Amino acid sequence: MPRTVVLAVVAALALGVALAAVRLRAPAAVPIAVVEESAAPTPVPIVVVDVAGAVARPGIVRLQYGTRVADAIAAAGGLAPDADVTTLNRAALLRDGARVYVPHYGETPPAGSLGSEAETKVDLNRATAAELESLPGIGPATASRIVRSRDQRPFAKVEELQSRGLVTARVLADIRDLLTLR
Repeated sequence: MPRTVVLAVVAALALGVALAAVRLRAPAAVPIAVVEESAAPTPVPIVVVDVAGAVARPGIVRLQYGTRVADAIAAAGGLAPDADVTTLNRAALLRDGARVYVPHYGETPPAGSLGSEAETKVDLNRATAAELESLPGIGPATASRIVRSRDQRPFAKVEELQSRGLVTARVLADIRDLLTLR
C-alpha cells in the first residue's frame, strides 16, 4: 500500500475520532415539552332559594344553577295535598335568593314570589316608591304622589290612579296589567 493511502486513512480516522469527541462533549438537543397546568374544574354555581307554602318541607334549598321552580318544589319534598299550582309557573328559572311560594287553594301568593303572577305584578297598596318607578310612565314625582295618596286612603281599584288624578288614561292603560291589589 502506498504511503499516501495509509496517511489518508489515518487522517480520516483521526477526523472521525475528533468529530466523535466533539459530539460527546456537546450536550445533545433535549426535546422540551411545554405542559400547561390544567385548570381545576370550575365548580357548578348554586342557587339558594326559600321554598314556602303548600310543600311537604318548607325551607331553604340549594340547587344547581339553571334549575327550575319545579326542581325547588321537589327538593322541598313535593307538593302538599292542598297545593294550588294553577297560578304557578313551574318552568321558571330559579334566581339566587328568590322565594318560591306554592299557594294553598284559595290563597294568593305574596308579592315577589318566583314563578307566580305576584312576581311580575306590583302591589299598588304595598309597593315602595322605587318599585312604582319601575313601571312605564311612572317617575319619582308620580311615585311619590301615589304613595302619599294611598297613605291617606288605600286603593280599592287600580282605576283610582286615574280618578284621583295621579296618572293619565294612557299611563293607566300601559300599567294596568302590571298592577295588583292585595
